[in-house]
Amino acid sequence: MRQALLILLRLAYRWTETRQRASDGVIAEIVQLRRQGFRFIALADDNFYPVTLTDLKLAERQNNPARLAQLQETRAERFTLMARLAELPKDMVFFTQITMEAAEDTAFLDAMRKARIRGALVGVEAVTAEGLKAVYKDFNLSGDNLVKQLQTFRDHGVHVLGSFIFGLPTDKPDTFAATAALAQKAGVTFAQFVMMTPFPGTVDFERWEKAEQANPTLVDGIPISRYWLIPAARRPKMFTPHPA
Repeated sequence: MRQALLILLRLAYRWTETRQRASDGVIAEIVQLRRQGFRFIALADDNFYPVTLTDLKLAERQNNPARLAQLQETRAERFTLMARLAELPKDMVFFTQITMEAAEDTAFLDAMRKARIRGALVGVEAVTAEGLKAVYKDFNLSGDNLVKQLQTFRDHGVHVLGSFIFGLPTDKPDTFAATAALAQKAGVTFAQFVMMTPFPGTVDFERWEKAEQANPTLVDGIPISRYWLIPAARRPKMFTPHPA
């Protein structure tokens, strides 16, 4: 039996700024996959919502017509892609990942629904204002406002796989129950709860690596800050102690 899910080549390449693939190449690849029998496809992109309404307003306020035109072009290309996805065989289903800010753009969510993008992984990360600040996502909403924002996806036909992080410095014993309760209240279709992991290239990793330099923690002679080199059976499940 053919595998049901295939990850596409990325829709966007990120260096100093986003370079978005044109819809022609993406559609051609999808058509080829459909001819091979694939119907369920994940559109692999760090953020399927490349231009937010806030981005457009900021460019307008800065009186930057060149930047505004670039953003509008990127946004229009994404709408073009979704319109073309809607024209593909009706038995095809798509999945992607997106930021919370897309909930503010109901026209975009409606276009996703028409394109049969049935679900998206949404990085909720934390449910409190303090937790969001700890992961530099204080532009996300928290509490009841977060519930309403997540429900907006569902109301417009997009199922949410909510991703939540445990182990933030602001977490307390009651954080676990509060996070689960919010996920249930918001009606997310699926939820994943992951441990805080300092990935290379992030601010958290750089801070942790610097702290480890004076007196490094070793596992089988390997610095814990190079945890990916430690054999899986010996690799710690938690890399940094919680401040509490």
